[in-house]
Amino acid sequence: MTNNRWDISLLYVEDEKILRSIYEKVLAPRVSQFYLAENGEEGFQLFLEHKPDLVITDIKMPIMNGLDLMRKIKKQFPEARVIIMSAYGESHYFMRAIENGVKGFLLKPVDNDKLLRTIDEQAREIQLEKSVLYEESMRKKAEAELRQNEIVLQSVSDVAEIFLQQKYNNNTIQLVLKKLGEATDSSRVYYFENYTENGVPFCRQVLEWVSENVEPQINNEALLAISHDEAFFSRWVAKLGNHEAIFGPIKDFPEAEREILEPQGIQSLLAVPVFIQSSWQGFIGFDDCFTERRWSPVVSNTLGVAANIMGAAAHRARIEEQLRNLNAELEQRVEKRTRQLQKEISERKQTEILLRSSEEKYRLIFENANDGIFLSSDGQIRFINPKAFEITGYLPKMVIGKPFTDFIHPDYREMVLDNHYRRLRGEAVEESYDIKIIDAQKKVKWVELKSNLIHWDDEPSVLTFMTDIDTRKRYEEDLKELNQHLEARVKHELKQIEQQQQLLIQKSKLESLGELSAGVAHEVNQPLGGLSMSLDNILFEMSNKELTNEYVSKKVTLMFDDIERIRKIINHIRAFSRDRENQPMEAVNIIQVVNNTLSLVNRLYIDHLIDLNVSLDMKHCYFVGNSFKLEQVLLNLLSNAKFAVEQQALLKGPDFVKRIQIKSWADKGKLHLEIADNGVGIAEENLTRIFDPFFSTKKAEEGTGLGLSISYGLMKEMNGSIAVESKVGAYTKLLITLPEYINTTT
Repeated sequence: MTNNRWDISLLYVEDEKILRSIYEKVLAPRVSQFYLAENGEEGFQLFLEHKPDLVITDIKMPIMNGLDLMRKIKKQFPEARVIIMSAYGESHYFMRAIENGVKGFLLKPVDNDKLLRTIDEQAREIQLEKSVLYEESMRKKAEAELRQNEIVLQSVSDVAEIFLQQKYNNNTIQLVLKKLGEATDSSRVYYFENYTENGVPFCRQVLEWVSENVEPQINNEALLAISHDEAFFSRWVAKLGNHEAIFGPIKDFPEAEREILEPQGIQSLLAVPVFIQSSWQGFIGFDDCFTERRWSPVVSNTLGVAANIMGAAAHRARIEEQLRNLNAELEQRVEKRTRQLQKEISERKQTEILLRSSEEKYRLIFENANDGIFLSSDGQIRFINPKAFEITGYLPKMVIGKPFTDFIHPDYREMVLDNHYRRLRGEAVEESYDIKIIDAQKKVKWVELKSNLIHWDDEPSVLTFMTDIDTRKRYEEDLKELNQHLEARVKHELKQIEQQQQLLIQKSKLESLGELSAGVAHEVNQPLGGLSMSLDNILFEMSNKELTNEYVSKKVTLMFDDIERIRKIINHIRAFSRDRENQPMEAVNIIQVVNNTLSLVNRLYIDHLIDLNVSLDMKHCYFVGNSFKLEQVLLNLLSNAKFAVEQQALLKGPDFVKRIQIKSWADKGKLHLEIADNGVGIAEENLTRIFDPFFSTKKAEEGTGLGLSISYGLMKEMNGSIAVESKVGAYTKLLITLPEYINTTT
């Protein structure tokens, strides 16, 4: 509520012009939107057009009266809220209004304060319902985003596995585009690569995947050679070249870009850059041709990881090609050198021995060429293989003869050096471990080391195998960060749901008190009557001049007893209606809880001619729990029992005797409390569902379907249970079971 104005819409229907003018001035400032009609037909048309949150209507009007208006509205919109306001107080108007689900009945002339209070009560309920619906929609949206993020994360993991297991080529990239397209539910996924022609940079589409019923763009001539200087592409070059993604609905893009993108049927897109080392190679694009999708930062970052993996795979393929060329060149040099040595007859035998030794060393070092390999003696590097160059970027001449610790990250030097000397001493050392190194570009990179002690040139040496795990480590860090964000969002959603549950429990309490207000009023009126009678007696004795101190003392004592009774009733209702969520568990007398509950419903049962029979076990009556929570459960069960016998009476006729029985007993350390009625019963197919939230056998205007669900939860909190037995047209029994508490200190 803002500035005494509720954010709801209200329709007021009144045929009398003066009253319309008066109540328009009273009601219009109270709500954000106000609609006025002079008869039922006009009111019905306004309702269909605007769907107001609340309708206030007179009964007797021309063309269509208020009851017919309410009935037509309720027929199409059962959840509509209608308040009847009339100068006629006949009971049949009340009954017809109640039968049609009226929210209130006000007799004219209506006190403005009472009318505004009624509006305030309805507005609070409307806003609470809207809040619950909004929170539910947000929860579902969060769950959908979580599921989509998990699918995209799994697809990125699959992409990493594909590039690790298969060669980097167009077939592999096409498979990756298909994987990402299906995971993101995109219309198209494509790869654009940069190239240079006559010194001018261009970009072109080379591969594309499309979903069903989507037109391919692989042969679109506008996408085969895009200059980096084109007006519609300059923004892309700047952002993608700076490691930034481009995403959003096409309608928000610059006009020059829309002229290229809109003819392709694109509603929304995401483009993530592909880099090899620090060089921008191109980008992967994702089109949505059906919805204006808002790409979340989580999805954008995750797909950016996929692009990074693709760039790393391209870099690895490039290095492998370079190493193959280096190996071929090395083989040519060895062959040439061998021919030269063969010409030197005087040194032929020595040359043959050296060549044989060199070949044996070469084979030993290069046996596991899939990993980087280096040999160290006295802490200095003697040999490295081409794979080590690929991983570190160091040429052999840059590292041979230097301490291997020069290339280890400072955080790991002490550990690696300690393992090296322990291995030389023959001590047991961990077989493999992960460390950080500093490559030739002074960048930090993760590797896995596996070392073996060997003898080389008759001296102890260490042969080390090095595996590049940098991509895997960074991917693990990205996943860890994403999981932390997901955990925080899930905790937030759970907290919101818990708060909503507490609001529903408190609402159920207040609804129960509202239903029992007549009985509470009777309980208060009895001692008030006693107070009034005592005062009348004292005044009578005074008028007859027969008043004595003894008589006054006796009457005052009776009056204080009545006042104490009123105080207890009020304190009990205040305590019951208060939020007791954090109240500690304690020993509770179940008999006292039943009696407190009956004090609230007894008058209601008497007024409705319900035969209530109570049989309680006075010896076994204590349990550990919360008296107010059990009282709320009992109020709900007794309210349901009353409704059931009232419905049965409508079916059976005036001779039907409405009966409700409450009895308790103890058995094997358990307290049992049963509430039985001879009402309409519950269908067998509904017995397993009555404790589900929002399930109800009543009409929408007769119940929310939350009472038994809340009762079930409250019993679980007190380590108890609640069970049901019923037969249609005969009876229903609800059995509450709680662990018995026996005080061993007395």
